[in-house]
Amino acid sequence: MLDRAEFLSQLVADRSVADLTSDRFLRSAVERELMVLGEALYQLHRIDPQMAERINRWDDIIGFRHVLVHGYDVIDMQIVWDVVTYDLPPLIQQIKPLLSEEK
Repeated sequence: MLDRAEFLSQLVADRSVADLTSDRFLRSAVERELMVLGEALYQLHRIDPQMAERINRWDDIIGFRHVLVHGYDVIDMQIVWDVVTYDLPPLIQQIKPLLSEEK
């Protein structure tokens, strides 16, 4: 999840929602990375629900993954943009300390 979130942050740096909307390659990459991130959290929740539930809005992240996979015809690029620009930085900050914990 951390790798995907950090990659996405780099991918959209110096970009705009207009770029996301008009650049099919960028849009495809962003959507794919968000899907994989959401799937990773889904799998974590299956394996270790207590750990996954320590991530704020974990259920929204998984739900958004389902929208990307199954509702691709109704995806709002402004929402996707808001997720990668506003929601990812706090998510990254949440994941980092979880990775350093011993199990």
